[in-house]
Amino acid sequence: MKQKKKKAILASLAIFAMVALATPVVAEDRGPMPAEDDFFWDVFAAMTTPEDYSGCVSALNTYITNHPEEFGGNVSEVLAQMTEMCVQVGLMRTDMQTNMTAEGVVTSLFDAGNTNWHAISGLYFQKSENGAPMGRISFSQPVDFMSYRFFTFMNNFGNMVQFDDGYISLNAAMVPDMINYGTTFTMYGLDFPTTPDIYVTTAGGSTMRKANNSDLSGISYNSATGELSFTPGHFSAFKAVAKGTKVKKMKISSVKKKTIKYNANQSSFTITVKGTSLYSASGLTCMLGFNSANVVTSNVKGKKITCQFDMSNFSATGWYPLTVTAPGVGEVRKTNGVKIK
Repeated sequence: MKQKKKKAILASLAIFAMVALATPVVAEDRGPMPAEDDFFWDVFAAMTTPEDYSGCVSALNTYITNHPEEFGGNVSEVLAQMTEMCVQVGLMRTDMQTNMTAEGVVTSLFDAGNTNWHAISGLYFQKSENGAPMGRISFSQPVDFMSYRFFTFMNNFGNMVQFDDGYISLNAAMVPDMINYGTTFTMYGLDFPTTPDIYVTTAGGSTMRKANNSDLSGISYNSATGELSFTPGHFSAFKAVAKGTKVKKMKISSVKKKTIKYNANQSSFTITVKGTSLYSASGLTCMLGFNSANVVTSNVKGKKITCQFDMSNFSATGWYPLTVTAPGVGEVRKTNGVKIK
């Protein structure tokens, strides 16, 4: 029996079950999930919803039966061990909804009518603070959430999406596909007498500037209700300001170290990012891919920050996009931020 291989797969699924039950909206590290090419995502894709126990067991049975060499040929024993994972995944909806509600986020994803998570229609996420709505992201096209990329988006919601007064950002580096689902951004509680100017992170991501027709369309502003909505041309950070206001432009000039060698025996690594206006009194977030830095240091001059990451999150080699966000201020990114080799 290929015991080592079997144990590795079972461990991978056990980790996933723990991650699935973790709070998806808090910007903390939730531990590793199975890699994008892990067979679990084939199983997940065969389910209609996280509660689809029979679909989960059926897909597991199909995979194990078709790949007995990975499990030493003992299909029934392995299947019995793995089906507990299907039970745990079935608890996802309730736990995710409870935790998102605690963070002031409501979404149509959990509506009772959504019996097929492969095609969620009328999807939206809305953030409120002290009962007052701040911002909303909605999609006019059906979205498939039974996939690695979109589940990872939900598990990292607090890192992927930021709402503040007159500010919305969605991490373009990690969820570029979502722009194809008919996205509308809405900001609430604004007090501008006329339609405000909107500043945006450029499509390339390295700086912020005043938005133009390539960045957004369909702008609608109601000064009586303080509601601003528009269709983004690309995912970025969008900041509404009084017409004619000048905004400090965040910018990334350089990243060091550009290349990091993965070392399982090393606990962490640190990169240095130089640029302009990389500062916020409320703190910065620094991300490589879906992974948020444990420690971010900066100074009021905003010319340099350092970001420390857990090495264990970067066993997969290749380029990772870098995103630096100053909540309520702006966001900049570098597509090829750091290479892990």
